[in-house]
Amino acid sequence: MAGEEMLVFWAGAVIFGLATLLFVVLNVRRPGYEVLYGSDIFVCFITTISYVTMALALGTSVAADGQPIYWTRWLYYIASCSILTLDVAYLAGKPILTKLEVALFTGLVMFCGFLASFLTGPERWWFFAFSSAAYAGLLYTLFAGTGRTEPGMRPVMWFILIFWTLFPVVWILAPTGFGIITTPVGAVLYGILDVITKIVFGLWITVRVLPRR
Repeated sequence: MAGEEMLVFWAGAVIFGLATLLFVVLNVRRPGYEVLYGSDIFVCFITTISYVTMALALGTSVAADGQPIYWTRWLYYIASCSILTLDVAYLAGKPILTKLEVALFTGLVMFCGFLASFLTGPERWWFFAFSSAAYAGLLYTLFAGTGRTEPGMRPVMWFILIFWTLFPVVWILAPTGFGIITTPVGAVLYGILDVITKIVFGLWITVRVLPRR
């Protein structure tokens, strides 16, 4: 199964495999941050498996223009992104019930994203709308009152608001949506966003945010 996007997927698998090892080392060398580093290990490991799955084309559908759609990424996002949002809820000092709501909203966002990517007819837009609604609920639940009670969380809020919101933008531009960009271009953009929201975010949190708490 040849394709330019395969190079991107294998590169992503290598990058996130190395990032998994990096967070393992940091977890050992920097005691006190085990909760965050431990979750970063799982996030990067899950993402490594996701990229290998896509590189092997184990789950695809075909868009109206004949381009492949690698919908498995959204199933892996259910796990990896739920861990990430739980980390943010932990940093924001949210109660356990709110953390459960955050995890549920995240799962709904990604599962509806999977359905919107798996389905190639007009009905996909219904699930894109459901995913967007769940995403709005996630943001509200995660950051309601954060600006008043956790000033150090304000940069985290903007980080997530900007970079996480770019994922549905890529979905709209890619063959999953209007097909303005090709599958390989979409793979590159998703890969960049994955690195920023998972590896860069994990390092930034432990270097810039946690020492201030």
